[in-house]
Amino acid sequence: MIDALLKYQQTDANLKKIETELSSSEERKKAVSAKKYIEGVEESVNKLDSHAADLIAAFDRVKKEIESLNAQKAEFEGALKSVADETAANYLLKKMDELIGRIKALSSEAVRINGEIQSLIKEYASVKSATKAAQAQYAEYGKKYNELKASKKADMEKIEKELEKLAKDVPPELLEKYNKKRKEKRFPILVEVKGNICSSCRMEISMSAMSKLKNGEIIECDQCRCLLYKNKD
Repeated sequence: MIDALLKYQQTDANLKKIETELSSSEERKKAVSAKKYIEGVEESVNKLDSHAADLIAAFDRVKKEIESLNAQKAEFEGALKSVADETAANYLLKKMDELIGRIKALSSEAVRINGEIQSLIKEYASVKSATKAAQAQYAEYGKKYNELKASKKADMEKIEKELEKLAKDVPPELLEKYNKKRKEKRFPILVEVKGNICSSCRMEISMSAMSKLKNGEIIECDQCRCLLYKNKD
C-alpha cells in the first residue's frame, strides 16, 4: 500500500513539475495580470461615472444659483437708478454687495468643480489607454501561454496515463485522500516520519500515532495535514 502510493507520488511529481512551470511562467503571469485589470476596469469606470454625475449636478446647481443671483443683482441695479431716498439706496447697495460676495464665492466653487471635471476627463483617458494596453497584453500573452501549454500537453498526457496504471495498485479510499490534498496545492503529500518527527513540518508524532505507523498504517499529520508513513526499521 505504502510502496504503491510512493510510486504514484514519484510519478505525480513529474506532473507537478510541469504544472508549476506553467503556473509560474511569465506568459501566464502577464496574461492573468491583464485579465484581472480588464475584469476590474468596469467597476473603476462605474465609480468614475458616478463621480462625474455628481460633479455635473453640482456644477449645474452652482451655475443656476449664479444666474439667479445675477438676475437679482440686475433688479437692484435697476431699482438704484430710480430710488431717491438715501436710506433706501444704501440698503440696496448693501444687498448688492452681499449678492456680489455670494456670486464671487459661487464662481470660485464653479472653477473648483470644473477643475475636478477636467481631472476626471484625464482619468477617463488614462483608464481607456490602460484598458487598451491590457487587452493587447492579454491577447499576446494569452496566446503565448496557450502555446506553452500545448507544448507540454503530450508530456502531461503521458504522465497521466502512467498515473492511471499506478492508481490501480492504490486503495481507492487512500487515493481519494491523496487527490483531495493534491487539489489543495499540497506537495509532496505522502511524507516519511523519521524517528518520531514529521519530515514535512518537523512536528513530533504522538505515541499512539507512532503505534499506528509502525503497524503499516498511513495517518494524517495533525500539524501540516500531510499523509504520513513509517519505513520499517
